[in-house]
This record gives sequence, C-alpha cells and structure tokens, in this order.
Amino acid sequence: MIKTEPVHQQKFCYLIELTGDIHTDLLASLSADEQKLGDWERVYSAKLPTWRLWSDENADTIRYVVSHVIARYSLPQNDYWLIQYIGTDHQHPTMLHPRFHTR
Repeated sequence: MIKTEPVHQQKFCYLIELTGDIHTDLLASLSADEQKLGDWERVYSAKLPTWRLWSDENADTIRYVVSHVIARYSLPQNDYWLIQYIGTDHQHPTMLHPRFHTR
C-alpha cells in the first residue's frame, strides 16, 4: 500500500540558498531555538550551499534567523536567496528578496 500523505505537515517550505562556492554547514551554526523552527534539510544536489526548511513561521521570521546566523558566524557568504513555497506545493514559489549583509 502506498502512503499519499505528505511527509511534512508544516505550513511553508523555505529554500535557502547561500551564494559562494564554500559549502559551509549552516546546520552546525544553528542554536537550539533556531533548530526548533522546523525541519532543516541539506540539499546535496544543489550547486550552491542550499538548505530546505519546513516551518510554520512566516517569511520575516525566517529572514531574521538566516541573516543572524550568517552574521553571527561570519559565514563566507553574505548574500542569500530565500524562496517560499506553500506546504508541499512547489509549483508556485514566492521569491522573497535576497538580503545583503555587510560585516
């Protein structure tokens, strides 16, 4: 019997793509509270360092968390792209503006 229910029950799926070619482990840089935002997954098939976050949090919260992780750990990538999907529907993404950070 095939299960048709989605694996993730969260409201949103965020695709977080850092710029640059150094594959920093973003997940190792997360605090306990940041890890609790949802299910974080590394996307190994992507060319740029990319993660997927399944969460019920809104885009502003996710932007805040990602930008602060980058700034706090001085990750080599300052730019990132953030794409928001509604649940498991990956047909209609919302492109959220890239955020730029200076150290």
